[in-house]
Amino acid sequence: MPAKLQKKCSNRVTLTRTSEVLDVRMAAELFTVSPDTVYDLFKRGELPGRKVGRKWLTTRNAVLRWIEISSENNTLAKAIERGDRHVITTALKSGKVQIKKR
Repeated sequence: MPAKLQKKCSNRVTLTRTSEVLDVRMAAELFTVSPDTVYDLFKRGELPGRKVGRKWLTTRNAVLRWIEISSENNTLAKAIERGDRHVITTALKSGKVQIKKR
């Protein structure tokens, strides 16, 4: 392979490895789960992503935000179940939770 072409190819590989866009395999590596688990999360609409052609894609930032938000929601749900007034009051004051009028 000519040196000029080889250099272009090696740059492309480097860009793909450091890219913020993740395919299913890359997301699975980030989560340390199987690709099947990531496919299931995408199909259920739980993990933010977009299907482009036949591939599911997401971004590293979207995955990290999803983990953070899911964790916060889970913590808040458990606090509500326990009746932890301090956590509930803090969530209401911060605007993270709103009470819907019926």
